[in-house]
Amino acid sequence: MKTSYEVNINHPKELCEIRNEVYPHLKSVFGKDQLLVDASISEAVTNAWKHGHQENSEKPIKLKILFLNRTMLVRVQDLGDGFDWRPYQVSSDVKHWFPEVEDLDENGRGITLMLRVMDKIRYNEKGNECVLMKKYLFQE
Repeated sequence: MKTSYEVNINHPKELCEIRNEVYPHLKSVFGKDQLLVDASISEAVTNAWKHGHQENSEKPIKLKILFLNRTMLVRVQDLGDGFDWRPYQVSSDVKHWFPEVEDLDENGRGITLMLRVMDKIRYNEKGNECVLMKKYLFQE
């Protein structure tokens, strides 16, 4: 099974093209959590397209997924100006935080999902590159 995927995506719909390749791997290492992990990847790509590229499908979003020994690493980079990600930094308590729907702004829901599902999220200083990390639940 392939252990790295690197593509340029111009629209989030294009994720469907690599899902067929990535899904078996996600299922084997994350079990039933594969859908949440996939949703987190989709949110990162959608945020890059929507906020980084202002829904401009002419600009490529770089997506790289690596399946390492015990961890999946996902890197999503857009060509936009970035954003101030610092207000979204939260403690590790986020895994136990269950906000009310009305407490969530429309902006930030995807980041909240990613924080809940992934083990770590990092942004570059500019805020136009997101790295998601998740340790495997199962070993292949």
